[in-house]
Formats: sequence, C-alpha cells, structure tokens
Amino acid sequence: GCIAGAAQETEENKEPQSGATSVKLSQEVMNPTTLAWQLQLEEYAIFKTEGQDGFAQNFRFRGIIPLKEGFLIKVPQLIRVITFLNTAPDGKTGLGDLTLNQFFLLTKKDWGEFGAGWNIQIPTRTDDQLGSPQWSIGPAFTVTFTDLGKWQMYWIWENFFSISGNGKYGSSAYAVLQPNVFYTWPNGIYAGIEPEWQIDYKTGKVAIPMDFRVGYIWSGKLKYNAYIEPEVMAFRSDGYPRNSANFGVRLGFRWYLPM
Repeated sequence: GCIAGAAQETEENKEPQSGATSVKLSQEVMNPTTLAWQLQLEEYAIFKTEGQDGFAQNFRFRGIIPLKEGFLIKVPQLIRVITFLNTAPDGKTGLGDLTLNQFFLLTKKDWGEFGAGWNIQIPTRTDDQLGSPQWSIGPAFTVTFTDLGKWQMYWIWENFFSISGNGKYGSSAYAVLQPNVFYTWPNGIYAGIEPEWQIDYKTGKVAIPMDFRVGYIWSGKLKYNAYIEPEVMAFRSDGYPRNSANFGVRLGFRWYLPM
C-alpha cells in the first residue's frame, strides 16, 4: 500500500508534458512568489454597487517581472505593474490608478517562503469616480505555506499611506490583507478563495468580501491559468468608502513563462 501510494504521489506531481497538467504545476503557477514572467488579465463585472444603480466593471492588467538577483539587494524579487480600465455605475469609463509593487523573497524553507517589499499607488485615474486623487506608498509582506500536500495557503499584506493632497483631500491610511487558500487536483482543476480584505487605520472601518474561485491550469508552450470567481460583500462598515461593490464576478486568464 505504501509503495502504491508513493507511486501515485510521484505520478501526480511529476512535471507534465505539453498540454498536460499536475498538482506540482498548478501549485507553482498559483504561488505568488514563483519566479516567472507573467501577464495577467482579469475582468471584474460588478452587478450590484452600494447606493448606486447600473453595471460597473474593473478590467485589471498585471504584468510581473522576475529577477533572480536585484541590482542593489542581492536576493530574488518580483516587480508587479498593475493598471485598470474602469467603468463607474453611471457609465463613465476611463483609466484607474497605477500600482507598482516590488517583493524581495527573503527566506525560503521547506514549509514555504517569506517576502517583503513596498507598494506605490500613482493617481492615473481619468475621473475621481475611477480612482484616488492621491499618491500613496507603503510596505508589503507575503508568506506562503506550500508543504500542505494538495492544499496551499498564502497571505499578502499591503499598506497604503497617502503622501500627496493630504491638505485638500485629508490623509489616507489603510491596509489590504489577502488570504489565499486553494486545493488542487491532478487534472489541473483547482478551487479556493482569494478575497481582498481592507481596513482603514484611521477609523477602524473595514470591508470584508468573500469569493470562491474555480480554475484550470495547463501547460503548452507557456503555462496557462483560467478561472471564474464570484464575489459578495460579506461585511462593510457603514461609510467605508473604498470598496462599494456588493456582488460581482471575476473572469481571469494568465500566461506564465518560467525563468
């Protein structure tokens, strides 16, 4: 029985041929600390918005640049470039804000990995409904747990503190905490959660959405990840201003090119 179990585990986790998939491949693709070139596209269709009528949407473009060794800090790192094309419930469409993120992968152990870095949010929005009018910057941290069999768990904690327009708009200080918990099958299908929870450091108000993602990962000339992810706002403090979506559905597609 032990020999058969070991043989099955080896079969499930071995590197797949073109067009195939495996638990190992799926977990590498989903791991936010994997060193790989990535292009990620995601459409978030928002059907219900707090206090507003009409359909809204956020289309996210995220490119990820891996570095095996940084120029100044000699550790592996990931640079993320994130931008949005948004539509407000009243139909106004334009650019959202641009976010740059850099993670330094500081510790790699049998249980997983720890990284730290920084974010900067640049107010590139074309309308105040579509983004923030202020520059923000702050530290970011990530910890991954990968020695869990077919389960994986990641935590990402990002902070944003406004550094411009505080006299005009008031200072802003908030965090985004993202728990990621996924189960993977050998056939490339996976399921789990990846919500973005927010807390305002000044007021203590929060927005706690919950989602459920089902996706499929496969390998060809590149590695691919497609998914669907409904999301509902489980709890939002009265007057919390940053996430007004009550219900929506995300559709995503990602390309991966390992280093």
